[in-house]
Amino acid sequence: MQPDAPVDHTPLRILWVASKLSWHGGIGRVVAGATAELARRGHDVHVAGPAPDGPPGPHADVTSHPWTKGRLKLMQLVRLIPLVRELRPQIIHFHSALPHGEVISGIRALRRLLGDPCIFATPHTAARANYPKRRARLGLRAADIIVTPSSWSAEQAIKAGARPASTRVVYAGIDLPKESRADQRSHNVLALGRLVKTKGISVLIDAFAEAAASRPDWRLEIGGAGAEEASLRAAAAAAACADRIDFLGYIRGETKSGALGRASIGAVPSFKESFGGTLLEFQAQGLACVASHVGGMVELACQGRAARSVPAGDAPALAKALGELMDDPSQRARLGEAAREFASGLNWSAAGDAYEALYREQLALR
Repeated sequence: MQPDAPVDHTPLRILWVASKLSWHGGIGRVVAGATAELARRGHDVHVAGPAPDGPPGPHADVTSHPWTKGRLKLMQLVRLIPLVRELRPQIIHFHSALPHGEVISGIRALRRLLGDPCIFATPHTAARANYPKRRARLGLRAADIIVTPSSWSAEQAIKAGARPASTRVVYAGIDLPKESRADQRSHNVLALGRLVKTKGISVLIDAFAEAAASRPDWRLEIGGAGAEEASLRAAAAAAACADRIDFLGYIRGETKSGALGRASIGAVPSFKESFGGTLLEFQAQGLACVASHVGGMVELACQGRAARSVPAGDAPALAKALGELMDDPSQRARLGEAAREFASGLNWSAAGDAYEALYREQLALR
């Protein structure tokens, strides 16, 4: 019997390049959570990217390298090359809504002069129509490995030009609350996210108005900001239950924690999601969730075991699902418990294992 091969624990030098250097939002949460986990394992982790709102705050044991946002993506390449020459990372991992082909291919063309790093790219887009862009395909082909946040997004990347043999799936992680909040729950439905058309908040307002018409003790709280805020507020004001719909604005920290603690139902009515980070956040809180049957959220729902699924844009179906959960506290409890159990398997340690294995595998091949 052959002895097991020794496990490689040699620290790696890793550079993540984000489309926006922020620890908030979908991409920001992935960058923050995963890099913190990799740093916790002893790796030398750096994060770079444009920080248009000012430098990000301190982040675990990760070193940040912010630069001023420019109009041309090629300016990112100009700023990135000196940093790579200085750091000499073994791994460069790009994270953006769409692959920045001109930046990724530029690093690939120069990598012999930059220490020969392995190049990874994660496209976080949920918009299939965006993919045919030449620059996105260029980025998908220039990276050694494409890492997508769901099987659905892997399929879209492959259709757009990513090599199937070089495409992997790594689900994002989530931090589980330390304490149960069952005793804090109110009759609140909660939605969180950017107030833009793709998030489907107008559909939720219509659905809640229908479901809440005969359930006067239920409220809807909407957290977020965005281009559609004025029109959504107008739609809510016109609803018969206008006095039971509250806009919380963009929330974080204790304010967000309070909203999550009050809610009994989490609603994610998006028209498209590559992963569904908000749904996973609700699931981690033990909320009974209703989400659109789209993108990566199909996988997170686990065929209805960890969340109820409804067709995107279907207000009557959403209203029916909300009403059933409003009327049945035992069903809410069962679904919330299953959601939390599912989310517990998608922790940052599991994501760190997956990233670390991919990085070492690629370095060994090189």
